[in-house]
Amino acid sequence: MKYLSLILISFNLFINAQESNWYPLGKDNNIIEHTYYTLSYSEDHEQAEWVQYTLKSEYLNPSISRTDNFRTDPLVKTTSSELLDYKGSGYDRGHLAPAADMKYNSNSMSESFFMSNMSPQNPSFNRGIWRKIEKQFRDWSYEYGELVIVTGPILNGDYLGSIGPNKVTIPKWYYKVAIDPSNYDRNVAILIKNIGSSESIKSFVVSIDSLENFSGLDFFYSLPDEVEESFESSTHTNLWDWNVTYVPKPRTNSVIDGQVGYPKDHLPTNGEVFRTTTGKKYHLGSCRYLSKSKIPITLKEAQERGLGPCGVCKP
Repeated sequence: MKYLSLILISFNLFINAQESNWYPLGKDNNIIEHTYYTLSYSEDHEQAEWVQYTLKSEYLNPSISRTDNFRTDPLVKTTSSELLDYKGSGYDRGHLAPAADMKYNSNSMSESFFMSNMSPQNPSFNRGIWRKIEKQFRDWSYEYGELVIVTGPILNGDYLGSIGPNKVTIPKWYYKVAIDPSNYDRNVAILIKNIGSSESIKSFVVSIDSLENFSGLDFFYSLPDEVEESFESSTHTNLWDWNVTYVPKPRTNSVIDGQVGYPKDHLPTNGEVFRTTTGKKYHLGSCRYLSKSKIPITLKEAQERGLGPCGVCKP
C-alpha cells in the first residue's frame, strides 16, 4: 500500500482519460487499476482479457529507458503469471500496453512490466507486425493529439496451448482498438493472428462490431446505444493518415514529486474545478462527464484527494 500511495502522489498532475466509459465489458471484468493503465485480469488464462489506457504521445519523454523489471502484479489477488511460466517456452513476454507508450516517467515505465500486462506472443509476431501496429497507433496519437486504446488477446476458446506451471494460455489471436475521444468516427479495430506477417496493417482492419462478435467483448458499452451504433458497424480507414510517422524529440517536462510528467501550464488558472460523487477525475464545469453530480472543488483539494485531470475536457 505504501508503494501504491507513492505512485498516486506522483500521478496527481498526470493527464489521463481513464474514465470508466472507455472500458470494454468482458467475461471476467476483474478490473485492476494501475496509475497509467487499467486491465481486466482473467485468472483462467493468467493474463488480461483487455488493457485500456489513453495515449498522449505529445508528452512522451524519449529519455525514459526500458526498465525490463518483469515481475508479478501485486494487485492481482489470485497472483498473476510469473517469469518462470515463460522460461524456455519459446514465446515472448509480449506487452499489451507497450513500454514505448509508457515513456512518461519512471513509474509509468515500471508499471508496464507487470506480468499482468504480458501475453505469450510468437517472437516473429511480437518483434515484427505487432511492433509496427504499436508504432502506427503511437504515430496517430502524435497526429491527432490523444487516443483511447484497448488491446488484448482473444480468449474465446481458440488457443495454441499453454505454457508454464501456471498454464498461461497462448492466444491464437490479438486485437487492438483505438478511438479519438474528440471524434468517435475516427476509430479503428485490428484483429490479427499470433504469427509473423509481412502484410500491411490496413489488411487487418475490421469493424468494431465484427471484433465484438469474434471476441465476446463489448467495446464502449457505456456510450449511448445510438452513439455506439453510429460508428461501430463500419471501418473508418479513410479518417486515418496511414503514412504519418514521427520521430520523438527530447523535451523538457515538469518534475512532479521526482517524476517527469506533463507540463504544468495545462492547469486551470482560477484554481476551481469540479468532481463527481464517485469519480477519480477533476473536470471543467462544461465537461460532459458532469451531470447531476457536479461538486466544486479547488485544484489543490483535488490533488490532495488524489484525483487526476479528465482527459476529455482537459482542465
